[in-house]
Amino acid sequence: MHSYTALELKLNFNKKTTMKKTIYTALLVATSLFSCSDFLDRDPYYVVTNENAINSFDKAEAAVGGAYATLTGDSWAGGLYAAQASKAGFIDWKIIDYTFDYTETENAPGVNTIWKDFYTTINRANFAIEGIPKLDTSLVPSEEAREALIAEARCIRAWAHINLLWNFGHWWANDNDEYGILYRDELADLSNITKARISVGESYEKIYADLDYAIEHLSAYTTPRYMSTEFAKALKAKILLYRGAYNNNNDTPALNEALLLINDVLASSSNLSMESDLETFYEQAWDSNENLFANYLENDGKRTQKAGTYYNLSVIENGDPRPYDPNTLTAGLIYGADWFRQDPRWDIVTGDIRSGVRFSSNRFWSWKKVARYGANDGIRFGDEKYASYFLRYPELYIMKAELLARTGASISEAIAPINTMRSIRTNPVLSALNPSTQEELMDMIFQEYFLELFLENGSEFFASLRFFKNGNPWINTIKPGISIIENKLCWPIPEEEMTNNKLMKQNPDLD
Repeated sequence: MHSYTALELKLNFNKKTTMKKTIYTALLVATSLFSCSDFLDRDPYYVVTNENAINSFDKAEAAVGGAYATLTGDSWAGGLYAAQASKAGFIDWKIIDYTFDYTETENAPGVNTIWKDFYTTINRANFAIEGIPKLDTSLVPSEEAREALIAEARCIRAWAHINLLWNFGHWWANDNDEYGILYRDELADLSNITKARISVGESYEKIYADLDYAIEHLSAYTTPRYMSTEFAKALKAKILLYRGAYNNNNDTPALNEALLLINDVLASSSNLSMESDLETFYEQAWDSNENLFANYLENDGKRTQKAGTYYNLSVIENGDPRPYDPNTLTAGLIYGADWFRQDPRWDIVTGDIRSGVRFSSNRFWSWKKVARYGANDGIRFGDEKYASYFLRYPELYIMKAELLARTGASISEAIAPINTMRSIRTNPVLSALNPSTQEELMDMIFQEYFLELFLENGSEFFASLRFFKNGNPWINTIKPGISIIENKLCWPIPEEEMTNNKLMKQNPDLD
């Protein structure tokens, strides 16, 4: 879906837009609800009228559904996560990300779209956040139901804003660093489209405020298709961990808070659980309760199209072409293939897949856990569940192990959560890990992020920056010869935003 830039808002002042319905089916009730075009892509920029105002609880639910419906395509899936894996150095599918050679005018492919799509999600969430509190009390089932719906929209907004900070801001920096996010908490129009970014500290405050509200008011977990209080807690823990452990400099209070949140989710979630069979998990995709949250693609005949091109096409083409030599298979990895081929998960998460290019019969050994059958055979066999696994239950165990290791636990205490996770799997069988030194412990935790979560949600990239090898972040070992400049860990603000938003300040070293 389209997110308007400042220039487009000016040009489209009198232009009508039309767009097919993309609301979540589960949130559609009869014919009284609107499509995305009805309540968000109106002339000129989301003006509230009698036609599109949130004037019933059904429409309030549909407004939140409109925000969920934006979490599709390469901006929220394979394109984003292939870029982050390339930054880490495990692959070089996006070479400009691998080398950090992007600038404002020569950005990595897809970055401008990612920026717009993140703000589309935020605008949809803000539409709900602004409109739902205005509903008369007589129109809502209860105030608790109203608060839960607002909390859902605020959690979506927090999710989009933290992804903006992780990808376009100095998420690692001190509070007074000026390169935080361009924060938006109101619908975009000509009166507010020109806006300065806020500091890093302010960025975290805004994101935590939304997550804390979500933790207090969201419903408990019932399905991975929607956000829950468990997801909000786990996401806050992840944010605290990423910043608190960056560059191996452990912020103990932040890490202790993260550990409490992870323990709370692990202890209190009766509906969440790990699948014993990893192959079954990937077959179920977004229907498995191993996911705390995964994107759902509506079954409207356009699932493969909405998935983007990376998971169902580019991932495949970057694998190993036939004929295969099992001793040299990499599935496109330029680092870590020797780790993975020795891991029992290899034969489940990778496999032989037909090219996603139409009319091609070529086959590749690649990441079937996300590519599935590929675009052609996926449509032919009815398997188009190209899920983005935003947060999975196994990651809670890995994060807990890391948090314990960084907050003074013994080696045996720290590795125990990962061994618990591994013991649950029966297909494949994963043996217990037994590190004897602190260095071995940290290496095993780092490798577990890579082996369990590669290409799923970017975790391997952030881990490569906070885990150390030979006195330096792992990213230096993975990418020898590539200069790792801290300011280039994030992308530049897109040129279009810089041109049309005169208050925006570009990230240093990226103009």
